[in-house]
Amino acid sequence: NKLMTYKVNHGDCNVPQKWKPLGSWVNRQRKQYKKKQNGEKVSLSDQRVEKLEAIGFSWGKKKDVWNDRFKELKQFWTEVCSLKQDFQTLFVSFQVL
Repeated sequence: NKLMTYKVNHGDCNVPQKWKPLGSWVNRQRKQYKKKQNGEKVSLSDQRVEKLEAIGFSWGKKKDVWNDRFKELKQFWTEVCSLKQDFQTLFVSFQVL
């Protein structure tokens, strides 16, 4: 499967549209899915949706990228705040000595 090969090599299913024909196919799947969500009749079956989701297919590329970066930012700040707290505790300990 070309999409799985792409995912193995790139870590996601976000194939650029310029990578024809796979990129065009991925774009069509996203468009079909959007129409399906709006109640329009499309050829995209529930089974295909499930198969694509099972391999980590992203239906809204931009939204998923934003959410991924936000999670990374939250993790970064959690680590920074933890380090800051450790430093403050250490600093107070030295002041007591």
